[in-house]
Amino acid sequence: MAEHGSQSRAAVALAFVSGFLIVRCLWRVFIPGMEYALPPWPLVSVISDILVMIALFIIKPMVPAATADSPALVRHATTLFIGGIIATAIMVLIRVSSDRGWWTGHLM
Repeated sequence: MAEHGSQSRAAVALAFVSGFLIVRCLWRVFIPGMEYALPPWPLVSVISDILVMIALFIIKPMVPAATADSPALVRHATTLFIGGIIATAIMVLIRVSSDRGWWTGHLM
């Protein structure tokens, strides 16, 4: 019984972390960046995005395999996992795509 609870918590954690990355990526793509960050913060932002993606790789094996009667978060864990990885890749690509992208972290 305790293992089932930790597996459901892992699915919730995976959904939360993936959702955070996806929403953050959408914000950076659709909202124009206004101010340039101070020199260490773009690098800190890239490192934190990558560390959160690494957390996805740590959480994913803890989520149980999906079956027909699994909760929705367990059934969609792989989709959320892939979405979080793609979102992180997009955020890093925005940073390295241009000088303005590096300093603002936004596409526009």
